[in-house]
Amino acid sequence: MSNPLAQPAEVGNAGNGNAAQPGQGTPSPAAEPFGAQAPPFPALDGAEYVAPQLHAPAAMTLVRDRWERLVTTVVVPSPPEEVWRALTDPAALKLWLAVCRGSLGETQRDCVLDFEDGEFFLCRATEVEAPNHLRYLWRWLGIGQATSVAWRIEAVEEGARVTVTEEARNPPWDWQTWNGGGWPGILDQLAAYLRTGMEWRWPWRRMGPYAQVELPSPVYMVWDRLFSPQGLKYWLLAAQGVIAPGQTLPIFMGDASGIVEMNVGEVVQPGQSPPSFLPHVTFALRRQAWGAEVGGRLWIEPAGWGRSILQVFHYNWESLPAGLQLSERRLVAAFWAGAMRRAQQLYQMQQSSSAPHNW
Repeated sequence: MSNPLAQPAEVGNAGNGNAAQPGQGTPSPAAEPFGAQAPPFPALDGAEYVAPQLHAPAAMTLVRDRWERLVTTVVVPSPPEEVWRALTDPAALKLWLAVCRGSLGETQRDCVLDFEDGEFFLCRATEVEAPNHLRYLWRWLGIGQATSVAWRIEAVEEGARVTVTEEARNPPWDWQTWNGGGWPGILDQLAAYLRTGMEWRWPWRRMGPYAQVELPSPVYMVWDRLFSPQGLKYWLLAAQGVIAPGQTLPIFMGDASGIVEMNVGEVVQPGQSPPSFLPHVTFALRRQAWGAEVGGRLWIEPAGWGRSILQVFHYNWESLPAGLQLSERRLVAAFWAGAMRRAQQLYQMQQSSSAPHNW
């Protein structure tokens, strides 16, 4: 009985029909190891496409945006022309809102609304139609997200109806609460100034500074990049230490500004804490001259899909000696504005061969 596994004899010279013998005709090829050449299975050709794995390819988010709008109104006993002057004249603006360095009455030119406590808006007017319509874009500290602010002034029997509308795309999640609660107070200050001509602007605030910057990366990646020991040395200017509960990081505040200690409290990693699963760090800053701590919070939120907002906020300035509160607040505000810019530079350096100095 023949062996079904036996290999067929090699064919010799074509045409003579004789099997080649050792030493004659074409030599036999070397035997291939088992499995070196897979046999053909035409039924499996294209199987990954005909019967793909479950959940492959996975669903992919392309866009996740939201638009926010705040509309606030007040009726004042002043004609539209007086309201317009209060909105655009630097001499009037400094009495109820902020010191205006430049002019909001000129389009396509930058100006600054300076609160004189280290925080400010960088503004650029885009629509100026005296005395009824004014629109400008502004950025907090010159680096925050740009939002649109539009003022509409209408003559009414009592004087003028003033309506302000602020619009934003993918702002921080508490934007409606924070800004929505702020605009009524701002319009009340405007109304009080128009009635009395007195100064109604706060000289500075016990809370803040607040700083934010948008980064071109998801929350998890931003956390890994910025809060690693290597990232902290660059954007936070932390000479040593790590972000962990109970740790103290000496932070270089800037040229001629000295060192401040960051005492880390709670650290929540991305995905750790429901319901938002977003990361944050609570901390306190201390300098020898203060005699007290200034509390703070760092956190990261999504800003649409594939982008994030890095934010920081302070409170408890009233615990410092009165003579130091304003000057030290300005110093801390300048430090965080620089830190946010350095955080952006970490991403810009991917496309650039150099970056500005970090002091």
